[in-house]
Amino acid sequence: MPGLRDYLDRFRPAGAPGAGGTGVPADRSRELEAELTAVLVLLDDVHAECAVVVAQARRDAERIVATARGEAAAVADGAGRRARAARDEAAREVLAAARAEAVGTVARADQQASRVRDRARQGLPALASRAVGLVRGLGTEPGASVADRPDLPGLPGWPP
Repeated sequence: MPGLRDYLDRFRPAGAPGAGGTGVPADRSRELEAELTAVLVLLDDVHAECAVVVAQARRDAERIVATARGEAAAVADGAGRRARAARDEAAREVLAAARAEAVGTVARADQQASRVRDRARQGLPALASRAVGLVRGLGTEPGASVADRPDLPGLPGWPP
C-alpha cells in the first residue's frame, strides 16, 4: 500500500513533458524559502505581540512581588507588635504575682513580729519583777556578789 509521501510526490513540480530541456533545473530551496517567507512574515507580528505580552507579564510579576513583600512586611510588623504585647502582658502578670507574694510575705512577717512582741510584752513584767527581786536580794545580803548567784546567766561576773 503506498504511503502518504508517495501520494504527495505525484503533485511535485517536474520538468516539462517531452525531451529533457537545456534550461536551469528548478531551485527547490528557493521555492521553499519564498513559500515560507510569507508565512514567517505573518508570524513577525505575532512575535512582536508575544514580546509585548511577556514584558507586560514581567511588569505584572514585579508589581505582584512588590505587593507581596509589602504584605509580608506588614504581617511581620504586626507579628512583632503582638509578640511585644504578649511579652509585656506576661511581664505584668509575673510582676503582679511577685507583688502579691511579697505582700503575703510581708503580712506573714508582720504577724510573726506581732506574736514575738506580744510574747515579749507578756514576759516582760515577770522578767522585770524577777530582776528587781534579784537586785533587792543583792542589797540585803552583805557580802553577796553576782558571782555567787548561778541563777543569773549573762550578768557580769557570772561564770562561763
